[in-house]
Amino acid sequence: MDISLLQASVLNLPSSKRASVIVYDGTQDLGLWRPPGKDRDLWDAYGQELRAVLDKEQKRLPNQRLPIGGVLRLHPGKLHCDFLIWVASRPPHADTESSPAPSVQVVQEISRKVIEFVAEHDVVRVAFPALGAGRGEAPVAERMAAIVRAAAAYKEACFAAERPSHIEEVVVCDPSSAQVSGAKRLVERLARQVSAPAPTQSTPSRSAAPRGQRAASGSSSGSSSTGGRGTSAKAVAARLRAEEFVAARPRAQPYDRTRTYREGDWVIHPTFGVGRVQIVKPERMVIVLFENGEERTMIHNR
Repeated sequence: MDISLLQASVLNLPSSKRASVIVYDGTQDLGLWRPPGKDRDLWDAYGQELRAVLDKEQKRLPNQRLPIGGVLRLHPGKLHCDFLIWVASRPPHADTESSPAPSVQVVQEISRKVIEFVAEHDVVRVAFPALGAGRGEAPVAERMAAIVRAAAAYKEACFAAERPSHIEEVVVCDPSSAQVSGAKRLVERLARQVSAPAPTQSTPSRSAAPRGQRAASGSSSGSSSTGGRGTSAKAVAARLRAEEFVAARPRAQPYDRTRTYREGDWVIHPTFGVGRVQIVKPERMVIVLFENGEERTMIHNR
């Protein structure tokens, strides 16, 4: 499982970072603060039916409230994801002011609960904004770092228990480059900072990219990425040549986690491109070497 910091709005992610799940934290009673509150961005991106969806879900809740840290799965509306997660991080709003923002510790705790929840739903990528905004909020970078720490703790727990994480990537987003860089400094060894691709009229294939550019998609030192599975460009070149990926592209099958793969099978992933299955692990996981020089542990046979 990779953990990434990305300069982007979680409600408008670039296509290369499209998330299966977008996370949003709000009140226990699913209340929306009147505009121009922080909920306005979600309302605009989701669509005008958001209030009706929340009202319907609220009526199903015991006492019409979620506990703090309670997670609710919602229809995505107009959002570009499979579903929206609403996690309760604060009590209902008062009549004249919004409820106080949660502490950094609460942000970390509810983030861990969200990650555990989505891991049960075969989510490929989950995207978080800086949870915990509101009255008396902690600095954005600290809240982003709290989410990263929650993801790292979950990843470590999976490793210790020798079980798969089921999530390929946790992305923590903010539109401000300063906030993303600040969070990176707080969690230097836990997350990698990635850049959203600049929009272009045409996108060249991965195989056509210059050799130096492909090598740069791993870590700059040639060591592994956050997931601990990367290989240096030099090591990759010794094992597979770019020509092999080009030749395999026409016969590579779209990656499908329900399929059973064997060593040597070629796949094509919408984000990582063409890859070859290098190792089949006993816990229904495979290690795939992709054309950008990264090895990633993927789910199969599920």
